[in-house]
Amino acid sequence: MMNLPEHVVFMEKVQSVEHIVHQGKEPQRVLKEISLLIRRGQVWGFNGSSRLEVKLLLEIIANIRPYNSGRCVLIERGMPQHKRIILNHVFYIGSSEMMYNNMNVLEFLMFVTAKSKINKVELQEQIFEFLIDSGLGHISLTSNNLLTQEEKAVILLTAAAYSNSLIIVFNLPEYEFDEILVPAIAKIAAWISQKGKTIILGTTDCLLIEKACSHTGILFNGKIIYADTVEDFRQKFDKVEVIVSDKNIIAMMDILAILLPDHKLSIKNNRLMISRSGSAESDPGMIYQMITSFGWIPERLEVNPKTVQNAYEELIQQHDL
Repeated sequence: MMNLPEHVVFMEKVQSVEHIVHQGKEPQRVLKEISLLIRRGQVWGFNGSSRLEVKLLLEIIANIRPYNSGRCVLIERGMPQHKRIILNHVFYIGSSEMMYNNMNVLEFLMFVTAKSKINKVELQEQIFEFLIDSGLGHISLTSNNLLTQEEKAVILLTAAAYSNSLIIVFNLPEYEFDEILVPAIAKIAAWISQKGKTIILGTTDCLLIEKACSHTGILFNGKIIYADTVEDFRQKFDKVEVIVSDKNIIAMMDILAILLPDHKLSIKNNRLMISRSGSAESDPGMIYQMITSFGWIPERLEVNPKTVQNAYEELIQQHDL
């Protein structure tokens, strides 16, 4: 792999040109004081309370949109504030309408990799095997016009993985990827990262961030309120300790609310979520003993594995007070 700079995206106090107006209030910039550092080989997933904010941030990163003030550097090249330049080393995916409908998936990927120096027969075998390994073998010979917009987007991401672009921006926060496509994106993203390239996802899917990303950035009211590793995000903000499933969950919750005053209890999807509050120490074993000491044997009790979804909800709740 060519020698690439360590820092591929650097933003300092960037503010958007675009404004948003709330009834009875002064216009505010959609993005305010954005500072961010993305390194080579990282996989970032950006989420937030507004799809508009996520979409706009990634458009600025890709230099599709100008910004009003601040500093933005892409692959060690400063971006003019008001001049849009499509850079050769950025592969931008902002919709799934970039595919030719008169081809099938394999034909399309062979077409976009036509300049590859690899023998065409070998290249076709490689691409076909990669599609199978990514869980996309079932659509490899499907005509592009029969694909869903999400399937098209993932095929475009595959094309980006085979390109020479150093940064891939996958900016589709309005798309919803299913249980087949999320692992596929994770597989493709891992391969992109292994090649020393950087991928930046715009999404509202916490599971996609959890499965595919090494880092995450969370936007709220136009500002970044978190930007670091996914692992740190899960451990720091997912305060759910134990999840209990039982037909008598309401009665159990009423008693445990008295026995566990340092914990927060809530019911979500017919399951009792027991969370630590504040800086309370994590102790799932103590919670289990407290429940069983009353002779209760829940139908199901599990230690929470720490999810991006729970962490995201907690962080947003903290800022939405």
